[in-house]
Amino acid sequence: MARATAPSVDPPSPADAAGRPHGARRRREPADRRRELLDAAAQEADEHGLDSLTPAAVAARAGASKALVFHYFGSTAGLRRAVVLEAVAGLEAATVAPDDRPLVERPALAVASFLDAVEARRLVWQDLWRGALGEDDATQEALARVREGLVARLTSTVSATTSGSPLASPRLRLIAAGWVALVENVTAAWLGGGDLSRAEIERLVLASTVVLVPELPEPARGAVLAIARANSGAAG
Repeated sequence: MARATAPSVDPPSPADAAGRPHGARRRREPADRRRELLDAAAQEADEHGLDSLTPAAVAARAGASKALVFHYFGSTAGLRRAVVLEAVAGLEAATVAPDDRPLVERPALAVASFLDAVEARRLVWQDLWRGALGEDDATQEALARVREGLVARLTSTVSATTSGSPLASPRLRLIAAGWVALVENVTAAWLGGGDLSRAEIERLVLASTVVLVPELPEPARGAVLAIARANSGAAG
């Protein structure tokens, strides 16, 4: 039978100790302690990648026991999953353009925010795109959501001017999946030390949306085509 979780206890800070009997320790709520461990795990993954993320490494970084890390995350896979799900959630939130920005500006904003988010967690995203946690259902479901959301934001005129899902067509869903794979591969190559500048990558991603055009309804088709042409090599 599982035991009830008691708040963890940490040594008192000098300021806390001054107002507390000798030897007293500050009690930590489970959610706070888990947050601290997850922050340490994220730092470890950002510096060394997901393959190096272990309960032992997190315990050493956080000044905790390895048993405590296992208590909150269950396993090495569970620890890595928790870090990845936060990275995916951060990417999803980052690519939502403010409602007060004109529709025509939102695709470029989404691409810039996408690159900002993955660049900030470079090693995590490189490992994910190489197949880390490829068999983890929760991770793959989260990635599927963020991928579909990216396509929807790059073709935002669809949801703004027509009814139904932007990816309602099976043909568009298939093309969109291929386009997202292209964007991820291009971005991964750039993160790994590609020759193109950040600005050139932004333009390349926007130009590549031309592959979606044949399956988009109007007015999204014309809008996305204009964006793709404006960012193509021929236009620049």
